[in-house]
Amino acid sequence: MATGTIILTVESIKLPATNPVAIDAAETNWRLLFDATTDEAGWWQFRMPQNYASAPVLKVQYSMASAITGAVYFQVQVMAVSDNDAADINTESYDTANSGNATVPATAGYLDEISVTLTNADTLAAGDYTKIRLNRDADNASDTATGDAEVVAVSLEYTTI
Repeated sequence: MATGTIILTVESIKLPATNPVAIDAAETNWRLLFDATTDEAGWWQFRMPQNYASAPVLKVQYSMASAITGAVYFQVQVMAVSDNDAADINTESYDTANSGNATVPATAGYLDEISVTLTNADTLAAGDYTKIRLNRDADNASDTATGDAEVVAVSLEYTTI
């Protein structure tokens, strides 16, 4: 078995009508700006590759705009629809949220990575229409960092067949 990777580009994220994450390119990097006081989200959609077997993990690389102490807390949800499922793809039906948190770097702007194991993956299978939703759970007691979390890169890794 090997590892497959899907790169989920910052600039290809889809935004909800309420509390969308901000897409920013003001500095030298494209980034998603997740607020410290409001739960903000976005999602990516794609077809799960045919070599997908199991064990999905979302890897989120981020820095902090200003915080040098505290922790950030992200939630990741999966929606998977197989061919001939009795499901409307326009109606969001995400599985239970998976979560991951980390202590922020001691210097603003320094890169850190959070790996979120997607235990709740909505019976994800090869060939599924897939949506991955990412949000900063700003009101979670474990999210104590102030200022924006700047997500600069996201990938989905999985075990291949």
